[in-house]
This record gives sequence, structure tokens and C-alpha cells, in this order.
Amino acid sequence: MVKAFVKIGNNGYVNEWVAPREDAGYLLIEADESLVNNLDCVKVVDGVAALDKVKQEELQDDNKELLEQLEKEKAMYEDNAE
Repeated sequence: MVKAFVKIGNNGYVNEWVAPREDAGYLLIEADESLVNNLDCVKVVDGVAALDKVKQEELQDDNKELLEQLEKEKAMYEDNAE
């Protein structure tokens, strides 16, 4: 587990991860390293980050086309690098 500072949005989910600073509404929490930088699908429960898998799936469904386009672009760059 790592300690991180986050901001919680109006929807109750983490919407910002920052370098250590305890001001302007940032909270010091504990988080599994795999959760750091995940946005809008991580809640803080008793000072510990917890992934909301249902919310994560909703976000992935909402952004499916964008994710597919990014994967295509990534593949194009990787092909050109070879």
C-alpha cells in the first residue's frame, strides 16, 4: 500500500491524484499501487481507496469507442517503430 493525496468529486469518486500536499481539499489516503491514477471509479472508505468495479465497467462502456481508437493508434505507432 502507498499513501497518496486525492480530491473527491461531487459524485464521491476520486477525481484527482497529486504529489504529496495536504491543502486545498486534498485527503491523505492509503491505496493499492494498482489504483493510483484511476479516476472516477475509486471511492475512499475509512481512508483507504477501493475500486468500484461496476462504475469502472460503466465508464469503460461509455468510452468504448475512444478506447478502441486509442488502441488502433497505439498499434499504428508500434508498427511504424519496427
